[in-house]
Amino acid sequence: MQSAVDACPGMITLHPARDGDVARIRLPGGYVTARQWVAVGALAREFGDGNVDITARGNVQVRGLRPGTCAPLASRAARLGLLPSGSHDRARNITASPLAGLGRPSLRGMVRSLDAAIVAEPVLAALPGRFLFAVDDGTGGAALARSDVGLRRIGSRTQLFIAGQFAGLRLPVQAAAVSAAIDAARAAVGLGVGTSASRIRDLPGGGRAVAAVIGLAVGPSAPPDDGRLPLGVSGFAGRDVLVAGARLGRLSAAQVTLTGSLLRRGDMLRLATAGRIVIPLSAAPAVAAGILADAGLLTSDDDPMAGVGACSGMACSRSLSDVRAAARPLPGYARTHWAGCARGCGAPNDADLVIATGPDSFQIGGQPADAALAGAS
Repeated sequence: MQSAVDACPGMITLHPARDGDVARIRLPGGYVTARQWVAVGALAREFGDGNVDITARGNVQVRGLRPGTCAPLASRAARLGLLPSGSHDRARNITASPLAGLGRPSLRGMVRSLDAAIVAEPVLAALPGRFLFAVDDGTGGAALARSDVGLRRIGSRTQLFIAGQFAGLRLPVQAAAVSAAIDAARAAVGLGVGTSASRIRDLPGGGRAVAAVIGLAVGPSAPPDDGRLPLGVSGFAGRDVLVAGARLGRLSAAQVTLTGSLLRRGDMLRLATAGRIVIPLSAAPAVAAGILADAGLLTSDDDPMAGVGACSGMACSRSLSDVRAAARPLPGYARTHWAGCARGCGAPNDADLVIATGPDSFQIGGQPADAALAGAS
């Protein structure tokens, strides 16, 4: 059963919804191999409704799970390396700069080390699913400013952030940086994260209190996150990379298999906010973009749906409207996220929130959206 501060699902603890249970598969850093990615699609077909949702943190969700599927789903995921620890299932929330390793040094080693350190620390099994670690290489996209514990690599050193604020350390080696991040997370649990609060900022004293426990002080905030990646093909150090988008953040199992088939051998896909998928390509860029566009993925920011996202809509028991059917571009709003209730689940920080107030009524910025909806029809 989920605690009052942790309604986020995992693969051991599922979330009930109108369309069946929901499982969330953590992909630290948003990294996933082609084999694992294709396997995720197979899990969705076998146990769920055949679709895969990309979350705002680069994890994935499988929906429509039938009763009795939790144990076989978790067992299969564990064999694929997607569930290294049942006790830490919901604690492994790590975002990373999605373009790291493409013409710049990779963050994969630091992400792997941090993930292993989280799993190895029994105390951190108490971390709620909303608690967030971020690993940034200076290019952004890791939500450092909105993280609970963050690491930002600057040249040969790594900075520690607590609740999005610089914590006064510039660590020379990766092991020291990971150790400092674990110390901060352990202190957060000791102060009530996982029992009375789900995020450090919700604690009395917030990041200042956590930093004090480990002998530090917080200072300036991290710069605001730069939001979603542009869609399309780019070149990085002689490598062609395609950033594609899942419409409304959802892929069919067939689309999952297709994106995996285009990945350069030995590389990894990177999943990012707003349903973005970073694919180091094995195929010619124009060919790959055409294949994915024909399959229904977003490959250009000129697509009217490139700036539109939505929550799960009527699949969620809280939703007041079928926002997945209603979601569309609105005049005057470059990016919108349509939500079936005021919680705004899955909203990227760069989008205006369109909130359902009834089956066919919505608000933007606390005001009725009638004019914008009329302009879009």
